[in-house]
Amino acid sequence: MSIFIDRNKFKNYMLSEVPGILYDEKKVLLSINTVKSAPKMNCIYVSRDFFFAAQYQSNFDTFSKGFSLNKNQIQKMYLKDKMMSTQLIIETNEKMKDGNKIILKMNLPKLNRTPWHIENLKRIRTTLEMVK
Repeated sequence: MSIFIDRNKFKNYMLSEVPGILYDEKKVLLSINTVKSAPKMNCIYVSRDFFFAAQYQSNFDTFSKGFSLNKNQIQKMYLKDKMMSTQLIIETNEKMKDGNKIILKMNLPKLNRTPWHIENLKRIRTTLEMVK
């Protein structure tokens, strides 16, 4: 699984999916989550009033499955430290079929050595609330 993702490819994909968003490269992070026992790498864009995630396809060096939330859909966004990662938790106003609100949990790896990920995680820590 590649850790050297080109932010410009992510930027181009995000802007093609959500035109008109003001892009700031300081708000891009990597997220690694396990889905059905298989690790999935995503690039995410985090600001106080906008969230975007896209799955990274390492075989083809492309992005797919773009997903976004705007400020009207985001109820609360905060970070929670874990041993190997920092978890970004987004509580939304969106509801599932059963009536429960959708809560997203993204694992942001602490051990990833991608320079832009490290710097951006530090920046985002100062803007989002930390919960124990």
